[in-house]
Amino acid sequence: MKPFRILVIEDDPVYHKVIQHILENSDYEIKLMHSPDGNDALKMLENGLPDLILTDWEMPGISGIEFCKIIQKKKELQHIPVIMCTGINTSSENLKTAFESGVVDFIRKPIDKMELISRVNSMLKLSESYQTIKRQKEELQLEKDKSDKLLLNILPKKVAEDLKETGKTDPKLYNNVTVFYSDIVDFTEKTLQIPTNILLSELNDIIKGFDAIMDRNHCEKIKTVGDAYIAVCGMPVPDPKHAENIINAAIDSIAFLANRNIKCKYKWEVRLGIHTGQVVGGIIGTKKYIYDIFGDPVNTASRLESNSQTMRIHLSETTYKLVKDKFDFEEQPPLEVKGKGKMKMYFVKST
Repeated sequence: MKPFRILVIEDDPVYHKVIQHILENSDYEIKLMHSPDGNDALKMLENGLPDLILTDWEMPGISGIEFCKIIQKKKELQHIPVIMCTGINTSSENLKTAFESGVVDFIRKPIDKMELISRVNSMLKLSESYQTIKRQKEELQLEKDKSDKLLLNILPKKVAEDLKETGKTDPKLYNNVTVFYSDIVDFTEKTLQIPTNILLSELNDIIKGFDAIMDRNHCEKIKTVGDAYIAVCGMPVPDPKHAENIINAAIDSIAFLANRNIKCKYKWEVRLGIHTGQVVGGIIGTKKYIYDIFGDPVNTASRLESNSQTMRIHLSETTYKLVKDKFDFEEQPPLEVKGKGKMKMYFVKST
């Protein structure tokens, strides 16, 4: 264990020598710091905190009482115990003043060797306990931070916060949600041509890129299923620009892959489908649980992706009507969609 640091504020060099000599016989390993007055001591505290302070009452510059009042106003210094060494009358009024200023103990001058060692050892035991508790709190906070970070990697921030505060989160219906559904073109065929470790590295790099794009456009990644990537905007936190944000994220995703294909050996392309509507979101499972979404927009976005073209954004008429004045579109002939009948569809022209 590191030596305990004791700051001795004493303007009388004789008393300083006496204190130094006595503390050499303490039960603890001690490193003494000496200051001749309160102003100098305050400067020393800026460069490192002691475990205990011994100060005289009467000193040049600011008194020991004034010094204690100053450090009591600073949160980072309030935990340091202060023993007042004094030759003045320790009347009830003086004691009251000292204790209200943050002094925790007294030693009368002339200093008695056994009294000083006893009181210092007692204070250092308290300091040792404080350091142990502080270290335990820091370790607990570190584990809590790790747990919170892991939770945020699994769940949307709002859902994770609800779970931490109440211990549960109920499924909710969200009325205005736009769903992003992408799939990598010819992924299955490429899995047979690319070594597994390289394939996983490539896929991970693409997903990381998409994750950053979703964050930048205020969208929420929901999950990946193989090479499919699903994200939303408008839940769990409502967003009036949900459709616009998703389309911007889709445009950025295609641009990201196009730029990546210029620089990288392996070339990847996607199809994108986007639809808007009501979605239910909630936690599934009790052990390895995930946050998942359900509803017609998810299935329809998947159908739109299947009927899309390589590196193009395919969206429904529902989504189109929300953003028709914000982007350029190319209307498609109605297509028969499984479970939906004939649907009008649009490509975003800018891609």
